[in-house]
Amino acid sequence: MRNTRRPLAVVAIAAALGLVLAGCTTEPDASERAEQPAPTAAVAEANGLSADPTQNSSDALVKAVTSDDWAVPVEIIDCGEPGCDGERTQSVYTPLSPDEITEDWELCAVVPHVKDPYWLGIDANLVQEAQRAQVGLQVYEAGGYTEIGTQLDQLSNCVANGADAVIVSAVSNEALNATIDQIAAKGIPVIDAVNGVTSTNVDGRALFDYCTLGGNLGRHLAESGEEVKAVWFPGPAGVGSLEQLMSCFEAQTEGSNVEVLGVSYGDTGKDAQLALVENALSAYPEMNYIIGSATTVDAAVGPLTERGIAGQVQTASYYFTPEVYSLLESGGATCSSAGNDLILGKIAVDMALRVLEGQPFNGGNHIGMAANVVCGSAAGEQFNNLDTLVKQLNLPPEGFKPTFSVKN
Repeated sequence: MRNTRRPLAVVAIAAALGLVLAGCTTEPDASERAEQPAPTAAVAEANGLSADPTQNSSDALVKAVTSDDWAVPVEIIDCGEPGCDGERTQSVYTPLSPDEITEDWELCAVVPHVKDPYWLGIDANLVQEAQRAQVGLQVYEAGGYTEIGTQLDQLSNCVANGADAVIVSAVSNEALNATIDQIAAKGIPVIDAVNGVTSTNVDGRALFDYCTLGGNLGRHLAESGEEVKAVWFPGPAGVGSLEQLMSCFEAQTEGSNVEVLGVSYGDTGKDAQLALVENALSAYPEMNYIIGSATTVDAAVGPLTERGIAGQVQTASYYFTPEVYSLLESGGATCSSAGNDLILGKIAVDMALRVLEGQPFNGGNHIGMAANVVCGSAAGEQFNNLDTLVKQLNLPPEGFKPTFSVKN
């Protein structure tokens, strides 16, 4: 429930009016909300950062993303649907200051789970931004991507418990749409965070950008000049975002030195990925690159070492985890896409508050992150840039434990 931060005299007047008008009170709906102002223009520089991520040093990024008035380079995507590849404009994202938050808003966020470092990092960023903005936050975790019913119940709990806005990191692109539409119809803002939903009744999107991750990785391999014969291990078959990941990789490697020999789909559990890697090594003896999930890269270490080909077959992950970092550091993995996207949790909170406060979105209503490729010693001295990784954008804070409630 929202509580005003205005002076007590104003509260008293409002309370008196509330008594007079109590008989006329109705549940708000979308038609009663003020129209969202036009977004602010993209900016080339803010808080010491350039909108062009290649112009920012690691030290400057770390300083910017860890300060109270944080800032981060982003891509504003001209796109009304999740997963589409609209025109992109570089900008620097900065949030509202606590002084611009006029009421004690209560936010609610649902996430798939907090069982791996990625979602632990998203949880940390949700919590940190709620604390900075001095608003309430309730976080629900569904327990896994199969738990559609659980997440639907959690969304209902958000509304029942009086959330002023809801942040949705969905376990399914489509299965939550009807409930999201119902929430929006009540006039409650909905922010689509990280995973993407196909409902058009969301106010803003702060999404993990599969196209940028796949495209950057493909461009890196194409520019390396080395002959690459790769097998992809994207994860489960039929997942649209993963197909987009590979499609954008293919677009950046078309006509280059990079050849994809095959695609091996399967569950991202380590045992399943181990079996897939072993089968591919037998099926594609000419393969010299394994590209897949962080689990794939981890699972590949054993069979590559056992066969004595660890130096011949390189590995790359399309996202970052502490395990991938350790493997890059030790030479057990070659490269990884760094999405720089854990800060999407903070951006989603700020977007929700902007809607509630009637403030314009910063640059646009669809925000993606500026990704890059990070390589370790196994990539050779020319490409070893592991020391440039901004851990604060890619790895959860050390020692952070799952946190589900912030009191304002």
